Amino acid sequence: MSLTAQQEEQARQVKAALPGYLAVREMAAAVLLAAGKDIGLRLDERDARDLAEAVVDAIHKGAEVRGIAFACDVADMELAAHHRYLLPPSRAKAEAGDPLARAVLHDLEKYVEGAKKLRDELVERLARGGGQWMAERQKVVAVVPMPTPDKGQHRAGAKVAA
Repeated sequence: MSLTAQQEEQARQVKAALPGYLAVREMAAAVLLAAGKDIGLRLDERDARDLAEAVVDAIHKGAEVRGIAFACDVADMELAAHHRYLLPPSRAKAEAGDPLARAVLHDLEKYVEGAKKLRDELVERLARGGGQWMAERQKVVAVVPMPTPDKGQHRAGAKVAA
């Protein structure tokens, strides 16, 4: 089995092992219920599930958008590398009259054109999904302000003293 085939198989196994959205929600509910019992909270299963779903829903879109942003970064690096290291020498050789270099240059330009199209599609998805995520995030931040460090320290001290 070639290295590429091994990597393809390993990537397929990783993709198959990744939990889906619903599985993550189920896992979060189970963890929250167990953690609640450990610290003495009396959460029924429905409350634990509702809390877990709210947390997963709040995190999920951001993680999805982050993944798209990463794919955009990889596509940008790929295009930059081609424009910097591969296209200039290929163009110079093709202009010098090398017939093989002309064929390679043509294929290379087609590849770059396809990579740019893929990158543009990723950027479109990032803009669309990221815009939705930012709008949702602003609503959540406005509803649930984060505690200041002083308040958190006082709460911790109150729990210890009690």
